[in-house]
Amino acid sequence: MTRDRLPVVGWVLYDFANTIFSLVVVTRYFNDWIITERGQPDVYVGLMSAAVSLLLVVTLPVVGARADAAGRHKPTLMVFTTLCVGLTALLGTVGPVLLALIVAGLATFCFNVADSQYHPLLATVAPQERRRGRVSGTGVAVGYVGSLTALFAIGAIVTEGNAQAAFLPAAGLFGVFALPCFLLVRERPRGGRGAASGEAPAGHAGADPPPEIAPARRARQPTRGPLAELVASVRRARQAPHGRLLVARFFYVDAIATVIQFMTVYAGRTGDFEDSEIDLLLAVATVAAIGGAIGAGLAAERVGPRKVVLVTLMVTVATLVLGAGTGSSALLWVLGPVVGIALGSLSAVDRIFLLRLVPEDRRGEDFSLYALVGKLSSGFGPLVLWGGTVLAMRELVGLSAFDASRVAVGVLAAAALAGLLILRPLSDALRETA
Repeated sequence: MTRDRLPVVGWVLYDFANTIFSLVVVTRYFNDWIITERGQPDVYVGLMSAAVSLLLVVTLPVVGARADAAGRHKPTLMVFTTLCVGLTALLGTVGPVLLALIVAGLATFCFNVADSQYHPLLATVAPQERRRGRVSGTGVAVGYVGSLTALFAIGAIVTEGNAQAAFLPAAGLFGVFALPCFLLVRERPRGGRGAASGEAPAGHAGADPPPEIAPARRARQPTRGPLAELVASVRRARQAPHGRLLVARFFYVDAIATVIQFMTVYAGRTGDFEDSEIDLLLAVATVAAIGGAIGAGLAAERVGPRKVVLVTLMVTVATLVLGAGTGSSALLWVLGPVVGIALGSLSAVDRIFLLRLVPEDRRGEDFSLYALVGKLSSGFGPLVLWGGTVLAMRELVGLSAFDASRVAVGVLAAAALAGLLILRPLSDALRETA
């Protein structure tokens, strides 16, 4: 393996690492432990998640602005990843429910802060813009492999009624597979030789910024409070091209992630799926996501990220409309893989799109907004677009659970279409300066 590929390997393995935390703590075992095994109400977890989201809203823009001012993203990634690993391990030993909720909330907060500074490092490990598609797609694909690995490896350890046993091994796996990113990815100095062309070697060691760059960094040092920093970031995004991408992303990520989250519920309500078939459907969707990530990354290098995102959304909208309109259970074997491909494709490509739209010295701040949009949309879709629609259709219109779910799928199709229409006028021409 050539030396310039080692940073890519380290960066890609971090995607593998952080999906382990996401699957074990966010998706699979924590809710089961607190709600099912400890007999606590769902609202406790909901309140914890809401508190984390609120803290991220006021924190992420400041963290991103400070990373930009320093000209480095990896220190923030390392500090908050290490904290997350430690808190996840602690989660495997705590007893009181309140303390468990606090520890899980802090771990989730640290995970999201670290993740917001992980994405900008794509430009460091793949400074040649033409290579970013395949590197980003490989990272997303390896991340899904991490999910499958955690599902089977940790699932073999955890016995029924002992979900807390998942957290210590998850912390160990997260730390081990994050370590290569810490050791192999080295940020190059901003404004140095080759910065304008983007052809500097990926593993170039960091150094002091050139004298002409340092004053600009000092001027960028944030001195405002968290809310003022958030308002300033949002105002700047509204006036910049990447603001349109972030708004579009809210709608299409909202739609696609919600479909994935409720696919098992929808399949069960058709009455034609056994548990084993639902598991197979999810497995097929995950494999499709891996292929979608790799294929979309390669396609983005040839035609640009904008076209890949638009085509992905058009196919997804058409499939969701067809599924909602027909109510066919057999069509789920098409809908599942299509939505999986869309999730993998968009995860791989929209961060490349954002890198094209934001200047180098604003990446930390703008990727913080990128992460924040994903966090907010992950709460809005399940609560409003799915849950609210199903509730309204059942209580106000009198539809069955299945027919109400079909309407919700149609609403999600409309959200994805809104994202497509918002994004369509935007160019993905490369921007190097603010």
